Amino acid sequence: MLSISAISKAEKNKLSTDSCFLILLEIRLQNTVYICYNNEDVTWKGQLYQAFPFNIGETSEDSDGSDPNVTLKIDNVAQGLQWYVEASGGGVGTLVILRVVNSKNLNGNADLEEYYTVLSCKVNEQWIEFTLGNDYSARTRRPLDRYMKNNCPFAYKGIRCGYNGSKSSCKHTLADCRSHGNSTRFGGFPGIDQKGVYA
Repeated sequence: MLSISAISKAEKNKLSTDSCFLILLEIRLQNTVYICYNNEDVTWKGQLYQAFPFNIGETSEDSDGSDPNVTLKIDNVAQGLQWYVEASGGGVGTLVILRVVNSKNLNGNADLEEYYTVLSCKVNEQWIEFTLGNDYSARTRRPLDRYMKNNCPFAYKGIRCGYNGSKSSCKHTLADCRSHGNSTRFGGFPGIDQKGVYA
């Protein structure tokens, strides 16, 4: 989690200030779109963010206990972004980065930075509505792979194995990999402690 900058802390603690917190969106469609929730364009770290109307909904969770999602509604009255969405196949799987920055700190780091993935998209004459969620579900297996001490997961004589000798089989163990003269390409994790789960 990012910590708020010293400039933002000082500005938010003032009784009266002419600074404000700005919401910036980076939407990585086929062409990356940079927009901000403001009445004029903003340049943050050298990148121009165009003033554009959008709404960010509250986090919602379905009754079935699915992962929480956020709705992002971008104005589509002028159809300025619809071409980008259509060219990206509806934008599903697109990365959306939401940043909050202080107007007095436009060359510094963001005070808040969140990453989302577009899960679904609906377009009508008024709104482009993205449903944003995590890039991965909290219910999926983590870590993605298994880490075993003495077992190589690579396909024998495959690209990652790299063995091209005359032997016809392999037991996928470190000892067998050494007998093949290919231990530098062993895909197991011999450094795992013997007392661990994978001993």
